[in-house]
Amino acid sequence: MTTPLAEVQRAFTRICFDAKPSDADLAVLHAPPDRWLLYRRMVRARLFAMIRSGLPRTHETLGKARFDASVSAYLEERGVRSRYIRDVVDELVAHALPRWEADPELPAHLSDLARYEATKWAVGSLEWSVPDAVADELDFEGVPVHNPTVRSTTLRHRVDRKDERRDEPLEEPHRVLLYRRPDDAPIYGYVIDPMGVELYEAWSVPDRSFADGVRAVLAARDREPDPTFVDRMAGLLAALVERSIILGSRR
Repeated sequence: MTTPLAEVQRAFTRICFDAKPSDADLAVLHAPPDRWLLYRRMVRARLFAMIRSGLPRTHETLGKARFDASVSAYLEERGVRSRYIRDVVDELVAHALPRWEADPELPAHLSDLARYEATKWAVGSLEWSVPDAVADELDFEGVPVHNPTVRSTTLRHRVDRKDERRDEPLEEPHRVLLYRRPDDAPIYGYVIDPMGVELYEAWSVPDRSFADGVRAVLAARDREPDPTFVDRMAGLLAALVERSIILGSRR
């Protein structure tokens, strides 16, 4: 009796992803087991390498044995869901984070680091879509035009830094915006404080102008636009434009 193709596919998937391939699954494939075990090693080596490439410091922080155990658990318990191999980095982090966060032996900054590296990895594969037409001069009554590659994650530790302050805790959570510039491969990061987050999110509401976004933040804070607020808002907007996070405005 011929084995249905769907069952053959499921058996091959289990051979690649289970912690240990079963003799029953190997028998379903009707070929020398060594051939399928070679395929298993090739598939797993590619997946492990891709995940390590996307999470280099997470791998370093966990150590090879613990990191590889997390990847093995992800493959066996969840399995790859996307047709794009690059997505395994984000899938692994989503699967492993609850266990990493519950493990008191792991450093406090690990969760931030894993989310940061996964977000950075995702930004690296985003296509640059053509944004809306941008006015010659920034119009505060206009609608912001955003860099289409921007993604963000919340940090409680400075895992984005490369100096001696790397991984130190923050007094309050900050948001890091990760992005690429037009026709530029490197990934950049810009950290904004809680008020900056409020303003950036207000400016991200579709078809809302810069001015209306500011009014919404002031109303939520029950605050008047005093000089301190205006200076901080203007400084943030200038930084977002200078860094190509906001590309300009449209009507």
